[in-house]
Amino acid sequence: MPDQGPLNLLALPPLHRKIIVHLSREGPADAATLAESLDQDPSKIEQALTALVKKGSLHMAADGRAEVNLGRTRRRKLPARLRPALSTTTRLYSAQELAILRTAMPILRFARARLSEYSDHGPQHALRVRALATQLAYLLDLSATERHLLRAAALFHDVGNVVDRAHHHIISQETIEKLTASHQLPFSRREADLVGLLCRWHRNAYDLERQDTVGNETVRTALLASILRVADAMDIDHRRSDHSAQFAWVLKFFYPDELPYWTSLEEILGVRIRCRSGVNLQVFTMPQVQDNLQIEMLRQELKDTPLDWTMDSIKVHQQPTAAPDKVQPDKQTALLVFPFEPHSLIMAALSRKQLLSAGFSVELLCYPDTIDGSAWLWGDTLANMTPAELQQLIVINDRAGADLRAQMLAVIETWRAAGVGISLLNRHEATWSNLPDLVRLGVEIILGGDWAYFWGESVSQTDLSWTRMAAYCTRDPTQSTVTLTTEEQHLTQGLLYVTFDAMQRPVTDVEGVVSLAEPLLERIADDDRAFFIERSADFATVYTTPTQSGQIEGRALRFAGQTLGKLPQAYHFALEAAIEQQGRTLERGICFNVPYALATWADDQEIELLAINHWREEEASPIRLLYPGHLGPPPEGNECTLRVRLPREPAEAIVQALIEACNEGETGE
Repeated sequence: MPDQGPLNLLALPPLHRKIIVHLSREGPADAATLAESLDQDPSKIEQALTALVKKGSLHMAADGRAEVNLGRTRRRKLPARLRPALSTTTRLYSAQELAILRTAMPILRFARARLSEYSDHGPQHALRVRALATQLAYLLDLSATERHLLRAAALFHDVGNVVDRAHHHIISQETIEKLTASHQLPFSRREADLVGLLCRWHRNAYDLERQDTVGNETVRTALLASILRVADAMDIDHRRSDHSAQFAWVLKFFYPDELPYWTSLEEILGVRIRCRSGVNLQVFTMPQVQDNLQIEMLRQELKDTPLDWTMDSIKVHQQPTAAPDKVQPDKQTALLVFPFEPHSLIMAALSRKQLLSAGFSVELLCYPDTIDGSAWLWGDTLANMTPAELQQLIVINDRAGADLRAQMLAVIETWRAAGVGISLLNRHEATWSNLPDLVRLGVEIILGGDWAYFWGESVSQTDLSWTRMAAYCTRDPTQSTVTLTTEEQHLTQGLLYVTFDAMQRPVTDVEGVVSLAEPLLERIADDDRAFFIERSADFATVYTTPTQSGQIEGRALRFAGQTLGKLPQAYHFALEAAIEQQGRTLERGICFNVPYALATWADDQEIELLAINHWREEEASPIRLLYPGHLGPPPEGNECTLRVRLPREPAEAIVQALIEACNEGETGE
C-alpha cells in the first residue's frame, strides 16, 4: 500500500469525501452498498473507490469491502483506559485562597446586585481576572510568592464596590487590612499590606519602580500591579453585560451616560493572549466596530504600564471562510493533536479549518482523554515520531503538568531543532507552570478563557458561537452570566451525547480514535447544528437519568454506589440533571431547591467522590469552598465541581462533613 500521508476530508472531491465519511461512521462496505446508501451511480462509486485505493486513503478487504486508512498515525498504541480525566475545568487553589474566596464571595455578590448600572463586578469577574493574571504571571516567570500575592489581589480587587464605586480600590485595600486585623483573612501583616496595595493600585496612579521584600525574597510590586491592571481591563467581552435585552430601554432612559460601556461590551466577542517572541493581546470584535470604548480603555491601560506588550483588534467575519477545494502537493504538513472530549473536538475542528485555509495539509492525532494520556503522548508517541515529516505541530488541551515537564521539553527541543513550528493551546491550569520554559524554546502559546483555544485568527461569528458551545461543555461557572439560548442548550447536549456515545466504542489504536473524531470535526466545521440538536433528547435519556433515586439530605442530594450510569465522564451531567429535577426557588437569580449533589462509588481500594453545585447556581456557596480540606486530600475541579479519591477509612466522615457544610448554607466555617 502506498504511504498516503495525511488524510484531509475538506480537500477531497465531494463524492470522495462522502465515501470516506460514510465508511468512518458506518464501517466497511462494498461498492453496491455505498451506491445505495449514498444514492449514487454504481459506476461512479467504483471509479471513486479505485482512485481512493490508489491514493492510499482506502484499502480493500478480502471480502470486497472498502475500509478507511486515516494516515500515518495508525497502529500506534493508545494509553490504557484507566480512570477518566476530569472533564470540567480544573483550577488550583491554596488553602489561603480558598479562605479568601469564602470571605469575598458574599461581598462580590452583593456588589453585583447593587451596581446594576455597571458591568458585572461579581464573583465570575473576579475569577476571570484571577485566571488571566495567573496566565500572564507564568508567561513573565513570576516567583511563587509573587503569583500568590497577585492571585489574592485579583480575587479581592473589587470588593470595595459594595460601599462606593468611585473609591472602591481604596475601600478594597482598607477592607483587607481590617479583615486581616480581625483574623477573618489568613494573611500575615506583610501580605495584607502588599495585597491591599495591589488592590489600591489597580486603579489610578502608582509607583512604577516599587519593589518590596517578603522574608528574604524580592517582590516586584509595581510589576504585579501592572499585570493586575491589564488583566482587569482584559475582562471586557459580552460576558460582562449580563442584562437581558428587555432592560435595554431602561438603561438608555435612566443611565444614558453609561450606555457606551454596555454597547462596547456587546461588541467584543472575546479577548485572548498570544505569545511568541512577545506578549500580544488579541481582541475579537463584531465586524462594524469603530471607536470601542472598552478597547480604548484596555489600550490606554496597557500604555500606562511599563509592559512591552502589543495589542491587536481583530474583526470577526460574518460568514465562515471556505476551505480550499484542492490540496497542492507541495503544501506543508501540520500535525494537529488533541484528546477526544467535546471542548477539544470543537477547537480542533476550527483549528483544522484555519490550517487548511493557511495552506497546510493536516494530519490528525486524537487520543482518549485519560489520566495517562499526556504521558503516552509526550513520552511515547511524539518522542518516537520523525519531526522532519512535519512543518507545524499544534497541541490542544493536553494535561502535561510539572511531572511531565522534562519529557515534554525534550520532545519540543528535538522538534524545534528540526525546524518545526510548535503551537500549544492549553486551558488546564496545572500545565501553566510550563509556560516560562516553553517561551524560552520559541513555542507559540495561546491562552485565555475556555472559548479561546483554537489555532489562527481568521474566524467567523459562526466559529465563535461554536467556541461558546465548547465552553458550555466544560461547565465552568465563569460562563454562567452569559445568556444560554434554547438552541445552545440543545446543541451542547447533542454534542455531549455523540461524544459520550463514541467514547464507549472499542478502539485499539489512534486510527480508531481518529475515525470517531473525523465525522464530528467535519460536522462542526460545516456548522451542521441540526445533527447535534436532533440528538439532545437522547442525551437526557441515556446520560442524565440515574439508575436509582438519590437521597435528599437537606440541601444536598446524595447517590451512593454505581447509580449514575455506565460512563464516568457523564456523571457530572447526571448530578446536574438531578438538581434540576428538584426544582428552583422563587428568588432573585438562579437558585435551586436542592443546590448540591454528591456521588460516591468504590474504585479499587479507594472511594471516588464527585460533588457539584449547579454551574448556574447564583446564591449557594460554591461546593469547592465547602470541602473539608483538613480531613481529606485536595480535590480536582473548579468552584462548582470537585472530584477526589478518598481512602476507604475516612471517606464516609469526609462526605458527611461536606454534606453538613452544604446544609449550613453559609461558608462552611
